[in-house]
Amino acid sequence: MLGLYLITNYIKTFLLVLLVLFGIFYLYLLGELFFLFKDKNLSIFLSYTINFLPIAFFYMSAFTAGLALILVFRRLINKKLDLLFQSFGLSPLRLSSYILLFSLFLSLVNLFGSYDLYAKSQKRLYRIEREYKRAKGSESGVVRNLWLKEETGEETRFYSFELVDVSTGRFHGFFLLKVREGSIRELITAEGGKWRENRIEVRGAGIKNLITGETEIKDLEFPYLELGQIKPLAEKPEHLSMKDALMLGLLGEKMGVNNRYYLYEIVRRVFISTLPFYLSLTLSWLYLRWRRFNLTVLALPSLFFLHWLLLNLMKSLVENTNLELYLIFLLYLPIPLIALKGLYDLAKGFRV
Repeated sequence: MLGLYLITNYIKTFLLVLLVLFGIFYLYLLGELFFLFKDKNLSIFLSYTINFLPIAFFYMSAFTAGLALILVFRRLINKKLDLLFQSFGLSPLRLSSYILLFSLFLSLVNLFGSYDLYAKSQKRLYRIEREYKRAKGSESGVVRNLWLKEETGEETRFYSFELVDVSTGRFHGFFLLKVREGSIRELITAEGGKWRENRIEVRGAGIKNLITGETEIKDLEFPYLELGQIKPLAEKPEHLSMKDALMLGLLGEKMGVNNRYYLYEIVRRVFISTLPFYLSLTLSWLYLRWRRFNLTVLALPSLFFLHWLLLNLMKSLVENTNLELYLIFLLYLPIPLIALKGLYDLAKGFRV
C-alpha cells in the first residue's frame, strides 16, 4: 500500500518537475528565436520546439527523476514512514523498489529513443539552427575530405575524395595510391567521377607508374564498397541512428575510417540512457541511509556533473589519443560502482 502511494506521488512529482523544466527551456527558446534567429516565423518555432522536446527529455530525464525522488522522500522521511517501514523488518530496497523500477523503465525508454528518434531530432535541430540562425544553408548528404583504405592481397589502396555527394554518387577531387611492400607503386588522379552502387567510375584519369615514371590517361572503373555504406559518413556521429553508428564502428577499421568516434557515440548513448537508474539508485541509498535532505540535494548536481565530466573526458581521449577504447570507457566505472554499493546497502538494510 505504501509502495503504491509512493509511486503515485513520485510520478506526479516527476511530471510536475518535467513540465517546469520544459517551461524554462521554452522561455529560453522564445528568446533565442526572437533575438538570434535571422528568419522569425511560427512554423520555425514549432518545428524547433517539437524537435527540442525529445532531446531535452533525453538529457534531462535523469536529473528530473533524481529531483522528484528527493522531493518525495523528503515528505516520507519528515513523517518518519521510512523508519516505520524498516521496523517491520522490510529493507529500504523494498521501500524504494517501485521508484527504482520506474527509473529503470525510464532508462529503457531513453535507450529505445536513442536508437533513432533522438538522433533524428538532433539532426533536424542542427539543420534549423544552421539555416535560420547561422544563415549558412543546409548541406545534406555531403562528405568532405574522405579517406578510405582497401587491402587486396599484397597491395593496399588508399582512396581520397575531396567531396562526395552521397545522394547522387558524384564525387570531385579524386586520387588513388597503390602501395605494395611499403612503397607507393602507382598514383591515379581525376577531377571527378561517379559512385554507382559498388563501383567507382572515373573518366580521363591520369595514371602514373612511380617505379618507371610512365604516365597515361584513360577511363577506369573499380569495384568497391556499396555507396550505402558511405552515406552515414555524411552525418555527424550524434545524428546517426544506432544501427548506422554500429555499422561504421564495426566496419570503420576495415574501410580505413576512424571508427573510434562511432563506437564512443554508441557507448555515450548507453551511458546517458542508463543514468536515470544509476542516479535514482544512488540518491535512494544516500537519503534513506543518512536521512539528510541537504546531503542528497548536493549529491544530485554533483553526480550529474560527474557524469558529464567523465563523458567529455572520454571524448577528449578518444579524439586526441590512441588509448584502447575499453580503457577509456572504464573511466565511467565510478558511477555504476557507486550505484551498486547503494543497491547492496539498500538490500542489506540499515539499523533503525
